Amino acid sequence: MLRLSKYLIWPLALGLAACGNRLDTAEVESAIQADIERQGRRLSLKAVLCPKDVSRQAEAYFRCVGEVDGGGTFTINVIQQDNQGNVTWEVPNSKALLNLPKVEDSIQQELSQAYSQRAQIDCGSATYRVNQPGDRFECQVVGEVTTDTSTITAVLVNIDPDGDLNWQEQTAAPGASLQAIAAPGSSSPTGTAAPQAKPSAAPTTMPKSTAVTGPTGRTVNRPYVRGDDD
Repeated sequence: MLRLSKYLIWPLALGLAACGNRLDTAEVESAIQADIERQGRRLSLKAVLCPKDVSRQAEAYFRCVGEVDGGGTFTINVIQQDNQGNVTWEVPNSKALLNLPKVEDSIQQELSQAYSQRAQIDCGSATYRVNQPGDRFECQVVGEVTTDTSTITAVLVNIDPDGDLNWQEQTAAPGASLQAIAAPGSSSPTGTAAPQAKPSAAPTTMPKSTAVTGPTGRTVNRPYVRGDDD
């Protein structure tokens, strides 16, 4: 009998029945696929594939591979919690799939370092989102971050053609409409922030940094949210 539970947002804990001393990886595959789709934003998986010959062993680690409908694969890290078939798993950011809580944490850390203020970042209720080049989505700054001239109320995340992420602060000056702070070399956006799309992208590659000009006029290097499934 399969039982599902989770702590925080991820990883999820699965209790799995197994035959003999072998882990029932077919059931692991089915459970992981169902949970990722349930926690994803408009997300459909073609398959989740795990090794077939896995012995039940506490703290043993193995990897499964997920495939997104329409192409693209991502890594799923699985750890056995005991020798009874109980496992936990998580999905790192990759070129195919974004783990939004990880994206939120990265943005939160960068804002905290740049402005010495701590605020929660909310990219929506979904946990996973397809990493689609050219896509963009907005994350809210809960509690806001204030500067001498404006208030940062949101962050607009853009996915570049390589599947890497960069983001722009959305600010509201007293008596002014919401506006975006553009990265050097790009034209400054006007008007209201982009509609609340769901988060995208964190790649499997190592992070690069994007220079973003903050409201104070200083340039801040924003490390790209990179994949961590290697």
